[in-house]
Amino acid sequence: MFNKYKNFTEKHPYSYVILIMIVASFIGISIEYIVNKDFIGGGLYTALALTLVELLRVRKRNKH
Repeated sequence: MFNKYKNFTEKHPYSYVILIMIVASFIGISIEYIVNKDFIGGGLYTALALTLVELLRVRKRNKH
């Protein structure tokens, strides 16, 4: 199972970053809603910014 995970991250690094962002955002939004019964839209901008930074980092790493 770990080998499949590692192969996926090596073959599809951009898809992996986007998938992780979606899962992490869903978990964070769910926890916030369960605890405070509130949705904070500003957190999505932070998630998008961090995703863009990570995509740029992956792009730089793959160029070398």
